[in-house]
Amino acid sequence: MNTTAATLSRLFSSIQADLDLVDKTFQERASSGLDILNSASMHALGSPGKRLRTAITLLAGKLKNYNIEKLLPLSVAYEMLHLATLIHDDIVDEAKTRRGQPTVNAVWGDKIAILLGDYYFAKTAGLIADIEDHRIDHLFSDTVATVCEGTILEMMTAGQIDLTIETYYEKIKHKTACLMAACSKGGATVCGASPEEIEQLYLYGLHLGVAFQIIDDILDYTQDQSTIGKPAGNDLRQGMVTLPLIYALQENASADRRQQIQHILGGQSQDEDEIRSVVDWVVQSDAINRSFEAAEEHGAKAREALYSFAPSSHRDILDELVDFVIVRNR
Repeated sequence: MNTTAATLSRLFSSIQADLDLVDKTFQERASSGLDILNSASMHALGSPGKRLRTAITLLAGKLKNYNIEKLLPLSVAYEMLHLATLIHDDIVDEAKTRRGQPTVNAVWGDKIAILLGDYYFAKTAGLIADIEDHRIDHLFSDTVATVCEGTILEMMTAGQIDLTIETYYEKIKHKTACLMAACSKGGATVCGASPEEIEQLYLYGLHLGVAFQIIDDILDYTQDQSTIGKPAGNDLRQGMVTLPLIYALQENASADRRQQIQHILGGQSQDEDEIRSVVDWVVQSDAINRSFEAAEEHGAKAREALYSFAPSSHRDILDELVDFVIVRNR
C-alpha cells in the first residue's frame, strides 16, 4: 500500500464499512442487461480513485444526525456523476489513458463511451428520487449544470495564453470544486443540519475543491507519469492554462518564450523538447510556490468554515483531509 492509500485508509477507518457499502450499491445500481455496458462499466470502475467525494459526503453527515439510508443513495449518485463526467471528459480530450489505464473511449470507441456516460447520468435520477428531498433534487440538478458549464468554459478558454486568474478560478470552481461542495452540502442537508450549517459545509467543500484542483495543476508540472498517470506538461499539450503557468507568465516571460508557449497551447507545436523546456521554466520560477500558497489560502478558508462546528473526531478527519489534499506528493 502506498503512502497516499495508507493515509486515506487511516483517515477513513471510522467510515470504512459504509464506504464499502457505497461501492457495493454502486455496482448493483450500475448493472445493465447489456453485456457491453456492464463490461464498459466494470472497466471504468477499475480505477476507483481516492473516494474523497464519498468520504466527504459521509463525514459531513457524521457532524449532524447520521442517516445512512439517505447518505447511501446520495453518495452513489455523486460517484456516478463524477464517473460520467470523467468518461465524457476523456472523449472531449481524446484521451487514451487515465491514471495509466486505457479510457473507455480508447477500448470501446466514442459512441459507447458517450452512451455509458449518459447511462450513469440516467441512473442518478433514480438514486436522487430515493432520497425524497426536494432540496437534494435542486442541489443535484444545479451541480450537474454547473459541471457542464465548467467544461464548456474550459473548452472555450483553451489555448488562451492571456487567461486571467479570475477566469481560472471561475473554471475550477465550476468544474471541480462545485462537486466537492455539493457532497459536503448534500451530506449536511440529509442529516438535519440547519441552513447556516449547510452553508458552512458547502464553503468547506468548495474551498477544499479549489485547493485540490490547484494542487493537481501543480503536480502536472512537478510530477511524472509514474506518479500521476500522465506525462508532465499534459495540460500544456491540451491547451490548458493553469495557475502555475499564469504566475510564471506574470514574472518575466520574454517575447520568444510567450511565442513558444502560444505555439504549444494552440497545437502548432507538440515537440516534446519544447514542452519539457516550458515545464522546466515554470518549475524553476516562483510560480510553483505561489500556487502552493494559493492552495493553502483556500485550505485555510475550508478550515474556517469547518471550525464553526463543535470539535469532534469526525471534524478532525475533515480537518486532516485539508492537509492531505495540499501536501500530497509535495
